[in-house]
Amino acid sequence: MTESTSDALRAGALLAAGDLHGALLAAQSGLQTQADNAELWNLLGVCAARLEQLAMAEQCWRQALQCDPRTPDAHYNLGRCLMAQGQLAQAEAHYRAELAQRPEHAACQGNLGVLLEEAGRLDEAEAQYRLALRLRPQSAVHCFNLGRLLYRRRPEEAEDWLRRALACTPDDVDALNLLGQRLAERGERAEAETLLRRALALEAGHAGALTNLGLLLQAQRRWAEAEACLGAAAERAPEQAQVLGNLALCLWRQGRSAEAEPLARRALALEPAGAEAHQQLALTLAQQGGWEEAEATLRAGLDAQPLHAGLRRNLAYLLLTQRRWGEGWPLHEARLETAPSPALASPRWRGEELGGRRLLLWFEQGYGDALQMARYLPQLLRRGPGRVIAACRPALLPLLAAQGWPVEWLPIAGLDGPWPEHDCHVFSMSLPGLLQPEPTPEPAYLRADAAARAAWRARLPAGGRKLGLVWRGRPEHEFDHCRSLPDLEALAPLLTLPGVQWLALQPGLSERERDWLRARGVPALGDELADFAASAALLAELDGVATVDTAFGHLAGALGLPCALLLSARHADWRWGLESETTPWYPGHRLFRQSEPGDWAEPLARLARALPDGLGISA
Repeated sequence: MTESTSDALRAGALLAAGDLHGALLAAQSGLQTQADNAELWNLLGVCAARLEQLAMAEQCWRQALQCDPRTPDAHYNLGRCLMAQGQLAQAEAHYRAELAQRPEHAACQGNLGVLLEEAGRLDEAEAQYRLALRLRPQSAVHCFNLGRLLYRRRPEEAEDWLRRALACTPDDVDALNLLGQRLAERGERAEAETLLRRALALEAGHAGALTNLGLLLQAQRRWAEAEACLGAAAERAPEQAQVLGNLALCLWRQGRSAEAEPLARRALALEPAGAEAHQQLALTLAQQGGWEEAEATLRAGLDAQPLHAGLRRNLAYLLLTQRRWGEGWPLHEARLETAPSPALASPRWRGEELGGRRLLLWFEQGYGDALQMARYLPQLLRRGPGRVIAACRPALLPLLAAQGWPVEWLPIAGLDGPWPEHDCHVFSMSLPGLLQPEPTPEPAYLRADAAARAAWRARLPAGGRKLGLVWRGRPEHEFDHCRSLPDLEALAPLLTLPGVQWLALQPGLSERERDWLRARGVPALGDELADFAASAALLAELDGVATVDTAFGHLAGALGLPCALLLSARHADWRWGLESETTPWYPGHRLFRQSEPGDWAEPLARLARALPDGLGISA
């Protein structure tokens, strides 16, 4: 190995002191008399790289290795240079050559890990990062690299390594951003927001932190703040389709699709084969009533990516909204690829005769979905299963188990089982496509317990029409800001109607809401409804119910109870169609739709006018 000369020592000292020009001159001067000095060539390569002259740097490092293949850091430096130029195979060879001579080279171990991660060789990359950490356990870079990789593979393990990185370097913006993103995903919103705002205080234009903070604020419906963050991210990265798409979706969620559409079109122009861009544009078009172009956009996306589950699912919703049942139900199966569902080893039931086999039926999604699909259970039983095990959420079980169907009921406790022995399985939302694609009106297919009904009958006021009232859904619902009434005052026109005794079925009332209802003579009964069996018993003693789009609407329909369903002009569910005041799912329903987004006064006024004439909900 070449020994250090005075020129090499001087050049190295100047480089370490930050005097790049002096180091460059010292190395060049030394090479005039020592043309075969590998260390000087190596130092000259470092100078060239710092001047962003990669071609010259590569020549210098190759010359250093030609003079002496054992020159410390020459293979490492050349590997970094080649990696920056995308020559990963050559870069890997030089990293490994360096490590063969100096396995304790932690930076080289780490850089090889980055190269392997970029090449998609994640197992090897993780091993490299762990080797680097054994050499330098307090390295913020290695902790972050391992945390970033684990975030892709096993997110629950990533958090510890990201926190270690921040313990070493508290102002690491990338670590703050990624840890904030991870915490937001698992619901630790307050700490996530603190970390993301800290990242932005350090680097105001960090597109990743702006995006993650915007998405976090959007999830909390802090619309103005979310839009400001996502808009700033779009200004910072105007050529990134995903960033533009995030802003478009934020506007779409607020019902502002006319503003979102140009952003979605720009995103699609940037990524003409992008599935997400096709979906985003289709959503904005559909919200404005452009159903034909929305469908064409989704089908164009599927031409590019035929197996994309999100595109198939959204096309299904579009078709089902238009009551194109035969086309929509097969595509609707894509939902099982886009949402958590149990991993069952048995084969899926595809509609064939069951011939005595044991079938596991999983009632999926929300309470309303399960109540809607319960209508298909009698048809399913006629297919000849030897045994049906039906899994549903615990709050539904007392009601469904009391219907007298020859079914073994199982409460859903999670997605991991263990499951009773069975031969095949089916998910409840698959039943329409397998049994009866076009829904037919069924006056009632569930019944309430007689004794529980009698108990409610004894408590309810005599005389007049008794109508239930529900004005709010679960706040966790993605579009609850559209479907729920913003304030009780909107209900005032209904509560003054003569001959009607309103009963509040809404659970979880605030003290202000209780006082408001009490002042208007409306009993609050929602907190007494422990499960859907109790709710069914009360509803069965009423003359009807007025509700926003919640499970109460489905329960009323399943019981054959007249129902006025209040629907938003934005993000109304596919099952309610487009413009009709009726629905094939429930013959006793009348749909009162907003004429203008956000305006509940007009549909509530229509309902108030309809009630005295016996229209809408009537006994």
